[in-house]
Amino acid sequence: MPRNATVACLGLLLALALFLLTMPHAQGQSFDVASIRPSITWSKGGEGSTSRSEIEYDPTNLALRNINLEGMIQWAYALQPFQISAPNKLPDERYDVRAKSEAPVSLAQMRVMLQDLLATRFKLTVRREPKKTSVFELVVAKGGPKLSQDKSNELPVSYARENLPRVADGDFIFTNTSLAEFAEQLSQLRPIGQPVLDRTGIQGSYHIRLKGAASAILQTDGPSLFTLVEQQLGLKLVAAKDVVPILIVDHDGRPSEN
Repeated sequence: MPRNATVACLGLLLALALFLLTMPHAQGQSFDVASIRPSITWSKGGEGSTSRSEIEYDPTNLALRNINLEGMIQWAYALQPFQISAPNKLPDERYDVRAKSEAPVSLAQMRVMLQDLLATRFKLTVRREPKKTSVFELVVAKGGPKLSQDKSNELPVSYARENLPRVADGDFIFTNTSLAEFAEQLSQLRPIGQPVLDRTGIQGSYHIRLKGAASAILQTDGPSLFTLVEQQLGLKLVAAKDVVPILIVDHDGRPSEN
């Protein structure tokens, strides 16, 4: 078999394996208590009401704040936004979700439990399909990474994670982020415009401040985000093709009452 065909075949097998990993391994895995309410932030038009959500979890609790259905699906199936496809536009109503398990569970189990919650309360039905698409791979640039100290050992068991970087003084700020999460948030910024996959192999949590990046994307002659990432972080975005798992949403509805 030609080398290119072999690589493509391996990519397809990897994508299929990823699908299987996101599927529930045991039926009936559900939260003991769960509430879904309209988001206070969204309904009052508060800060970040149109985009910013928070996710916080520990072994027995899950809290999703100011989050829409797409964001819930994204977290439940460990997918990036570009991996979710819906024939009909998903509703943008935002919710505050609190769920509790009496016994401690792993992160993977908690995601499965949220999948169950979406199926039972939102009547969500989905199917999976691999797709070859253009991506950017986040890799270590020549000279090595320029990251702050790994903070993973300093973080509490439970802390809020945001779905978008904050903006301060023209900078993008990514707080307590893994490089996989950093790649995911980069993919949502306008200059990138396509999936970003973490290929650095670097573990840990970092405080990343991308100086001047928020200002630069508003300027026609400003430095590119690609350049800033490489210069400041010692990381590089490389164009590539890859097979990624796509989750197709066949049906969704408004949540049933608590």
